Amino acid sequence: MAQHRATRAEINLKAFKHNLQNLKTILTPETGIMAVVKADAYGHGALPCAKAAVESGVDYLGAGVIEEGIDLRKNGITNPILILGSIFPDETPDLVHHNLSTILCTSQLAQSLSKEAEKQGKSVNVHIKVDTGMNRLGVHPENLLELIKEIGSLPGLKIEGLSTHFSSADDEDISITNNQIKLFQKILAEMQEMGVQPPLTHLANTSALFRFPESHSKMVRPGLILYGALPSPVLQPVVQDICKKENLENFQPVMQWKSKIILLKSVLKGQPLSYSRKYFTQRESLIATLPIGYADGLHRDLSNKMEVLIKGKRAPQVGTICMDMTLIDVTEIPNVKLGDEVVIFGRQGAEEIQVEELAEKGNTIPYELLCNVGKRVPRVYTSHS
Repeated sequence: MAQHRATRAEINLKAFKHNLQNLKTILTPETGIMAVVKADAYGHGALPCAKAAVESGVDYLGAGVIEEGIDLRKNGITNPILILGSIFPDETPDLVHHNLSTILCTSQLAQSLSKEAEKQGKSVNVHIKVDTGMNRLGVHPENLLELIKEIGSLPGLKIEGLSTHFSSADDEDISITNNQIKLFQKILAEMQEMGVQPPLTHLANTSALFRFPESHSKMVRPGLILYGALPSPVLQPVVQDICKKENLENFQPVMQWKSKIILLKSVLKGQPLSYSRKYFTQRESLIATLPIGYADGLHRDLSNKMEVLIKGKRAPQVGTICMDMTLIDVTEIPNVKLGDEVVIFGRQGAEEIQVEELAEKGNTIPYELLCNVGKRVPRVYTSHS
């Protein structure tokens, strides 16, 4: 039944590959790319996007949790996959069995992985994560060398990478990220003095990739930019300047979110619309009902704040967004009829609504809107421009 829904997310894999090619042009040939496909590829579908990334020649895939990595393996992806969120010790049998790599930052996990690697007769690649200021996942710098020594004494483990994560690469204040880069470089130098040279080092997320070239290191971890969106307005002029300098076509949104009008109704002036009577018609109005709501991922916080595209024109959303339905004022749109296509974000004619615009109006970030496009919204994959 899902494939018949009028509400759908159209995923353009050609745009995804275009964005990857842009990154390859911007980066040096020596800089590898880990395509981040965690959280179901930010709502775009992990397997189709992973396959597109592999076809584009990426060096690594980044999954968020072990289940995501296992699913890619079971669907034929043999390329290196890193579990970015690390794992629990009781997940080591599956990690080793499916030839996955993991972020590692504790002695307990190192010991569990070593035992399981010996048991299965395999070697496990680990990427040590050092906490340079995020204070989330990672080993404190003062404890890193001791952890490295322990890993070196354990059979079946190979230190393949050293990584960190930036807390503020989107922010206007660049000092925090610069300090994290300097600390990482200092830690790496200390490792090298110990005779430990990890083949891979990776720091840069999407924002750092563009704003802090010195963070590129041996591999970068692009996420949101693969899907044609930007984490922060701060990046817009930076990315535009880089594309212009490299003579590149701009990065392209990969997802368009669409629905159709299921009902049209004339409503008199002064009438309440939807739950809680938070909106009253200011005139006699033509109101369209769309079969899309917060159960599909359309944030309720966007109620009475957003617009959609109908017949290439903008129309305001009105009334409280419901679980399964949303109301649109189409009074100013000529010749509207049942079944007309409506764009939540994407392009229609000469008009475009970007996911960044909706995020700003909903007081959130593009990541959240894309990831929240629900499972009951069918993904329709295309390969055309």
